[in-house]
Amino acid sequence: MKAALSAIAAELKKYAGKRVAVFMHVRPDGDAVGSALGLQCALETLNVACDVYCADPVPAKFMFLEGAAEIRREFSGGYDAHFAVDCSDAARLGDLADAFLSAKETFNVDHHVSNARYAKFDYVGEKASNSENVFELFSLLGVTPSARAATALLTGVITDSGNFAHGNTTAETFYAAAKLKERGADSYTINYKMFKEQSAARAKLFGMAAANIRYFHENRIGLLTITREMLEKSGAKADETEGFIDFLMGVDTVETGICMMEVKDKTYKVSFRSKKADVNAVASLFGGGGHVLASGCMAGGYYEDVVDRLVCACKRFMD
Repeated sequence: MKAALSAIAAELKKYAGKRVAVFMHVRPDGDAVGSALGLQCALETLNVACDVYCADPVPAKFMFLEGAAEIRREFSGGYDAHFAVDCSDAARLGDLADAFLSAKETFNVDHHVSNARYAKFDYVGEKASNSENVFELFSLLGVTPSARAATALLTGVITDSGNFAHGNTTAETFYAAAKLKERGADSYTINYKMFKEQSAARAKLFGMAAANIRYFHENRIGLLTITREMLEKSGAKADETEGFIDFLMGVDTVETGICMMEVKDKTYKVSFRSKKADVNAVASLFGGGGHVLASGCMAGGYYEDVVDRLVCACKRFMD
């Protein structure tokens, strides 16, 4: 059911003294983790007991956020309501999808244009980050973010806006960041952890992937591939590949970028970025989705066949 954010806030105020579970999508990014931990802080301030769940392990780089180490993978049950953040479809909750949907009262606050509206109360505010929606929820709940909450939310704002470099960045994005900084958000640590700190293994993996970038459609489409062999040789983990596609988008001729990561035989996790083409429409052709300029999907088949299909799909939505 489509709901105003103010209506969701009014509902949440009824849960004082009760228990709420917060869920985030698989392969969690900074906005998912930031949204969830920020919401947890808001609910706990309202005397709502709150646990955060994710079907996949939370990447080590987010462990500087207070509460990240306590995010659970095994669902225990017994909650009065379930709340999903930064998740466009229940299926993206992975092995926790059925657990989320089992509750009588479910909430879904997201910023993806492709959101499937799968909860009892759905709100989709198409901002640069979902953390901005959660920040707005703080105000509607009458809660002032602590430094802990502000740091979590600013992590989401910074990562999903590409450190304010992506085309989805608006004046509202900067305003939210300024207010969170005012509330004590640690922007220095966020930037270091998200964009500078890396393992030697990640640096090696990036070198291998960058050395094999391919170009199509008069160099307007760029493709970066990460194979399981590269991961094994470098010693890097799959969750350390975040940000690789941003390098590809820095190539002056590239208008649409594709990052393919081999997750198992003939199966690829695909990320799309674009400077103007609608890659949400591209991803939807493969059962995925996201934003107009940043989306993702899964694709299967022989590598070159998958490449051909992805490139051809991108061409359809380019001038």
